[in-house]
Amino acid sequence: MKNKNFRKDDSSVAIITLNEDLSELEDLAGSAGYDVRYEIIQRRNRPNSKTFVGKGKLEEVKELLASRPVAALLFNGELKPSQHYLLESQLGVECIDRIRLVLNIFSTRASSRESQLQVLRAKLIYEIPLLREWIHNAKGGEHPGFLGGGAYETDAYYELIRHQLSRIDSELHKLDVNHHLRRKQRQKRGFSTVAIAGYTNAGKSSLLNTLTLEKVLVEDRLFSTLATTTGRLEGENKPILMTDTIGFMGDLPHFLIESFKSTIDEVYFADLVLLVIDASDPLDEVKRKIETSRDILFPEVDASSIVIVLNKKDTASELAAKTALVRDALPAREVLAVSARTGQGIQELKKAIASTFQYPVEMRFRLPHGPNAEPFLSSLYNSTEVVQVKYGDGIEVHLFCQEKDHANIVNQVVALNGQAI
Repeated sequence: MKNKNFRKDDSSVAIITLNEDLSELEDLAGSAGYDVRYEIIQRRNRPNSKTFVGKGKLEEVKELLASRPVAALLFNGELKPSQHYLLESQLGVECIDRIRLVLNIFSTRASSRESQLQVLRAKLIYEIPLLREWIHNAKGGEHPGFLGGGAYETDAYYELIRHQLSRIDSELHKLDVNHHLRRKQRQKRGFSTVAIAGYTNAGKSSLLNTLTLEKVLVEDRLFSTLATTTGRLEGENKPILMTDTIGFMGDLPHFLIESFKSTIDEVYFADLVLLVIDASDPLDEVKRKIETSRDILFPEVDASSIVIVLNKKDTASELAAKTALVRDALPAREVLAVSARTGQGIQELKKAIASTFQYPVEMRFRLPHGPNAEPFLSSLYNSTEVVQVKYGDGIEVHLFCQEKDHANIVNQVVALNGQAI
């Protein structure tokens, strides 16, 4: 069957789902620029292994497409390669599952060289099993777009993909090394880092703009941010860098998360993580999103380095219940409610961020000159606030440190035959 009532560039789609939980897929469709004309629901516990929907429902879909044609079908779930082949062959229309939909959005949002490589890597990995299925099932002339020339062309095509993936991985590795060197340089220069993380469309970019002088594009759609943006916390003497990161989403395959490893690493290597939750969401959505965020963050991120930020306070209801819910779900250091749009709670959030990097314990000591003194001093610049170092008969040091570091510094001073002054 071939639909004739739409243009090739038509954005019309219909949604096929096995449950009524469609809010996220509808948001994804809107973010991708699709026009959802209607929805087809078949309530069942799990997809049919061959056709996703049941055979009877598949016939209904054929009839519906004949009377109400659309350019594509969006499936609220993940299609196996065999299901994808069968559905497109029998329905004669493009079939897009949730993962393909996310990748389509990523393709339009990738602006930096790194994000473009990350998206291309994910797309190639996603498409390889689909191509295998189509090539396996294609018969002479039936699907000319899928290498009808034979096994030699098929093997050559797979080899081309493998080479392309290898080149992408090599370039991404070089970029990852650059990120690592940049983090080390920032640490050496005394910068503290804060990652703004959370579910997509929670308002992370708006929060970055409010806390810094950055002007990141803010859009009310999913995955508006793919590349990281870093700015300095406004109004603080201490050099504190804030980084906006890619949004989280549940039930994403490992290969997709792995493709954006260097971007997500900004969260894992940060000194502090602001986990942003959309407080205007219903209570059950807040629960689902905090659980997804927890699965992504743990065990790499220590709970003591997480501050949960309930954003969009100005449009939220049941705020006390949501605060209690997130406290129970994730043992973060603190939970604060703010509005990046109106500025409510922003000063309290800035104080919470600044307090993380305060050094309340004052120390003064003298070290004898020696081969181990300078390496020790260098390490102090990375982990404390060094006020003054005087060189004379010995080395006099004045600094502020965190309580947790005090005992270790004392032990090292003693080991170097130093003394308090």
